[in-house]
Amino acid sequence: MSSLWLLFLAVGAAGGFTAGLFGVGGGLVIVPTLYFLWKNDPVLGPEVMHFAVATSLACIVVTSISSSWTHWRAGRLPWGALPGWLLAASGGAITAVLLAQHMPTAGLKLGFGVFALVTCITLVRQRNRLANGSTPRRAEVLLVGTAIGHVSTLLGVSGGAMTVPYLVLRGTDVRQAVVMSSAVAIPIAVVGAVGLGLTGPNTAHTWGYVHAPAFLGISAVSLLFANWGARLSQTMDQGRLKLGFAAFLAVVAVHMLGF
Repeated sequence: MSSLWLLFLAVGAAGGFTAGLFGVGGGLVIVPTLYFLWKNDPVLGPEVMHFAVATSLACIVVTSISSSWTHWRAGRLPWGALPGWLLAASGGAITAVLLAQHMPTAGLKLGFGVFALVTCITLVRQRNRLANGSTPRRAEVLLVGTAIGHVSTLLGVSGGAMTVPYLVLRGTDVRQAVVMSSAVAIPIAVVGAVGLGLTGPNTAHTWGYVHAPAFLGISAVSLLFANWGARLSQTMDQGRLKLGFAAFLAVVAVHMLGF
């Protein structure tokens, strides 16, 4: 049992750091790790991805709030653009919770791997921003934000892997995109974790699909490392930050698709 808690603490450190550094909430570390930890468990195994996704979202509540708090204290949060993004992401998360109850765990695993791979390729191939860095219209924000909220909740990620590349493509500085994605992750994680907690089965040590020991262990150290990552994200070179993010996604995709 002690080794299991040490593993949860290590995952929390890695997840928290990537949450602050890349604005991804840590889900791209937490979900695959929990999947391989629980896939052969007699209780969790049949719906292992549901438990991994829900537990990841619960942890992201902590890391996203921590990262956003750091950015808020530094005066980086773009308050004017946030309401539309938060509303759209919340709506997408609600529809995802309803859909997740009818999806097999194999489908969620495949979707997670493909999602990470496509995002990596998109980020690497991205060359130029759109002309003049145009600000998205409200209708575009609602459409894109809803899609990001829906997919992110289904896969147990914060949305940063989609929000960051999209905002960079629209002309936003990558560091500011990381700040925005940290804030957008909050409604995604809250709605997703609560929804899957209420709709999942209550087994030993779980609230619905949320695994309590894993949540506590991962969250125990994620705050410290999320703050560290958030500060580092504002000092790193943009090119290196983008390439580092892409390399990280490639590793996750290979891990989940079993190449």
